[in-house]
Amino acid sequence: MVKTTRLSKFKLTKFVKVLGLNINNELIVLNGKISYSDQGLETKNLTEIDASNCIICPGFIDPQINGHDLCNFWDVPPPSFNEIDRLRLQLALRGVVGFCPTIITSSDEKIFNFIDHINSYIKQSGNSAGAKILGMHIEGVFISKYGVHESKYAKKDLTAKNIEPYIKENVIIFTLAPELDKTGEAIKLLQKNNILVSIGHTDATYKEGQIAVEEFGIRSVTHMFNAMRGIEGFSHRDNRTLNLDTINQKLANPTNIDPEKDGIMLYLLQNKNVLCMVIADGIHVHKEIVRLLKEHKKENSFALVSDSVSRDFFEKSKSKGVLGGGQILIDECVRNLIKWKITNIEEALLCASKPIRSHLNLPISSNISDIAAGKEANLVLWDIEKCSVKGTIIGENLFLNY
Repeated sequence: MVKTTRLSKFKLTKFVKVLGLNINNELIVLNGKISYSDQGLETKNLTEIDASNCIICPGFIDPQINGHDLCNFWDVPPPSFNEIDRLRLQLALRGVVGFCPTIITSSDEKIFNFIDHINSYIKQSGNSAGAKILGMHIEGVFISKYGVHESKYAKKDLTAKNIEPYIKENVIIFTLAPELDKTGEAIKLLQKNNILVSIGHTDATYKEGQIAVEEFGIRSVTHMFNAMRGIEGFSHRDNRTLNLDTINQKLANPTNIDPEKDGIMLYLLQNKNVLCMVIADGIHVHKEIVRLLKEHKKENSFALVSDSVSRDFFEKSKSKGVLGGGQILIDECVRNLIKWKITNIEEALLCASKPIRSHLNLPISSNISDIAAGKEANLVLWDIEKCSVKGTIIGENLFLNY
């Protein structure tokens, strides 16, 4: 049973633990803000939310939502406000408290219409219930590996002048092929405007990846392994040609690396500090490659992303023999990390929130933060036994799966 409700005062009880807090009795939410029972508050008359068997963790953030179910951000005309409302509710029920509507390589007219449409929606949506739109993600245009993207719209001349028209209100992520920016001026202009520059759809070499990170300051990868140059004899997807020995030999002995021939993927795997988001659905990336990535990354440099697309777009791409995004949401990626024994439960939950939040330049008004007194409640109740989202709390709004 699904239940959505709005409460100004309530308490979470019977939970197993709260990630990041040393409390084991009650977590209180007053007017959408977090409080603790040991702060001298009278709690007996508060509505009680049973969180039995649950870990309470920060709400999930998905920086790459191209669509889901019937909603497609690439549609012409774009999805109606009602369709976006419905999507936000669907995401909230799956633990997502914040997300980035995403558009891939398209005509400029389509991209700018998308930006205007989402900005109009943000201004009118007010306090409507559901996952928050944190900002928009432009994935593409300046790319060199296309995948499902239409090559006819791709641009190669990545300069500050050519990137400037895309720097718009509420655009907070820009995915590009870094080797197209020979001087770094376009990348630095995006960074100056608080836009997270993320590597993706790239044919860059190891050396070009090194320049992008160490000289141009890029610190994020949109969907690691997918649509990027790797190394000869290695596959990130096909179980028959994973060849983990090949890549492990290069990682263990850097003298085996050819900076001009080996791909950017190897550099990004080797660099422990660059945030690598990965689609942990077992389709885009084999589970053993997800494990490999986790083993080579620091705690805050490994994150989950869904790359979710609408049902219609997925089926059309499939009929063309192209893998065009995902059909799962980020809670299923969390579940896979646990099921595949890549991380423990607590680590898996944090992979869907903390790393990407720490890299995005979110305004204070987004209210997305750690679990702490006085902060807005953006929480997930994760049922340990069922390995699923029992409930999501966004301010005063509760989305419960009972």
